[in-house]
Amino acid sequence: MKGKKSWLAVTFLAGVLLLAGCGSQKSSSSSSSNLASSYSYVYTADPDNFDYTVSSRSTNSDIYSNFEDGLLERNSYGQLKGALAKSWSVSKDGKTYTYHLRKGVKWVDSEGNPYATVKAQDFVTGLKHAVAAKSETLYVVQDSIKGLDAYVNGKTKDFSTVGVKAVNDYTVQYTLNKPESYWNSKLTYGVMFPVNAKFLAQKGKNFGKASADGILYNGPYVLSNFTSKSVIEFTKNASYWDKKHVYLKTVKLTYNDGSNPDGLYKSFKNGDYSAARVYPSSAGYKDVVKESKNNIIWSDQDASTYNFTFNLNRQSYTQTSKTTSKQKSNTRKAILNRDFRLAVQFAFNKTDYTAQLNGKAGAAS
Repeated sequence: MKGKKSWLAVTFLAGVLLLAGCGSQKSSSSSSSNLASSYSYVYTADPDNFDYTVSSRSTNSDIYSNFEDGLLERNSYGQLKGALAKSWSVSKDGKTYTYHLRKGVKWVDSEGNPYATVKAQDFVTGLKHAVAAKSETLYVVQDSIKGLDAYVNGKTKDFSTVGVKAVNDYTVQYTLNKPESYWNSKLTYGVMFPVNAKFLAQKGKNFGKASADGILYNGPYVLSNFTSKSVIEFTKNASYWDKKHVYLKTVKLTYNDGSNPDGLYKSFKNGDYSAARVYPSSAGYKDVVKESKNNIIWSDQDASTYNFTFNLNRQSYTQTSKTTSKQKSNTRKAILNRDFRLAVQFAFNKTDYTAQLNGKAGAAS
């Protein structure tokens, strides 16, 4: 799978992972070869919308991000590089960005058959559709692109006044309200992705339906099977412009409701999954360490910050044991005391708290 795609990282956002590039020790040489070109794991919630210009819900984007490319993408170091755009430039005033598309990039249907060529007008169509469909991420660009806010709010019904245009078949240009040094990073959002106008018209309200034929594909994979609460399968897109860097031929995700977390490791040992999340706080974790110590990999930490804050103006005590006026008054007096608040903060053992989920081994990770 191409390193740029996000769903794999999202699947493994928390906890500990077991990874085995060639399967478990029980795998035969033939099955090991097969696992090297395929990936199998689980998913926990059905996607319900494949309209990549509209939905930002992770259960949707984790899947469709493997089907579509935008103008730019991020490499494994988080740096922006060209995807459908082979090159680009910005005007001296920093307001106009011009992108030159790769020629010959194909839209394919759910069977992998070529449908059309990706062209600059598809980006115009994509943004116009995102407005009409009330995209969840429209806010990312609404105040950036010239004339877009006025169009969204109905001040004008002429989309040609919006700062996006196809200069020719392979050149798309965006005009901004003001310079934004971070503008290119916004091109990784689905709201800025292309849509083929002919296919959109054919599908009508069914465009983006969570089924294999609900969208066209220009990315590394095509959805080959989706059965609700059962399985999601991808197949490598043979027409993909960068197919030499797509290393997995197939991806299979099996539905898992999370009721048996230890079962993931058992399935991994049986060779059913390419990886499995394991839980340091579980009773069987010692066996995991004993059997697969060298394959345990901690997932990357994210940039989240967690904190708890006192309500300095509490009005309701219905969820507390405080019933009398004096008890409530004393509680308020304590909370307004800086030393009391600091005492509670310092008394809270963050390591012990995180160890409840990740065990002592993962409390600091």
